[in-house]
Amino acid sequence: MDITNSYIDIHTHILPGVDDGPAYLIETIRMLKMEYEQGVKAIIATPHYIPGKKNMPADQLQNIRDIVQEEAEKIAPDFKILLGNELLYSESVIEDLQAGKALTLANSRYVLVEFETAINYDKLFKAIADLTCAGYIPVIAHVERYQCLHRKDYLISDLIDAGCYIEMNASSLVGNIFSNFDAIYNIKLVRQGLVHFIGSDCHDIERRKPCIIEAAKVLEKKCDIRQANRLCIDNPAKILKNTYI
Repeated sequence: MDITNSYIDIHTHILPGVDDGPAYLIETIRMLKMEYEQGVKAIIATPHYIPGKKNMPADQLQNIRDIVQEEAEKIAPDFKILLGNELLYSESVIEDLQAGKALTLANSRYVLVEFETAINYDKLFKAIADLTCAGYIPVIAHVERYQCLHRKDYLISDLIDAGCYIEMNASSLVGNIFSNFDAIYNIKLVRQGLVHFIGSDCHDIERRKPCIIEAAKVLEKKCDIRQANRLCIDNPAKILKNTYI
């Protein structure tokens, strides 16, 4: 897969009829076009996975991904759709990963994991330690949402030291339905090297649309082009190659 100088979106809800993303394939196709027009040539579809709930089986997700891949190739032959999950953490999620019920990112050791926004920091830290000890590389989804980490960059640093990586949603830099008022602080986290990935977390074509290019432009302006490329191209490519950052 040639991903040189191409954006990679590692956090998307783009598969039709699976979770709270698009209900129909036609909207998925529109989202794909928006992504590709922004320079995204690889997308990891990350439908929600909630342990203990009724989740779509991995083989069915793969079938839907195959359909979406066919549509992506109609847009451009080099447009790749990969599969993963956004895992809502519970103690049973490791067992589900090991059983193949829950999916890693693009069949790598990386796992995209989210938590309840009000989670206690000690529980969050233990979850990262447990995932790491099980052989996975946890990526904390939308770090900006967790109350225990709000304006506590030293705690984020401790989590990174424990073996995880950090994803921030593009909307937290450019503004969206979930945009917060801490954009300056979010940029500070990037400058401090405490963010490793920017994902769109896109769900539709209007309220939660793909906006990787907008975030990249903000990063180029507020940081520099090397930092923008690192978060949107270089680091995501490490997931696809299943190598450490």
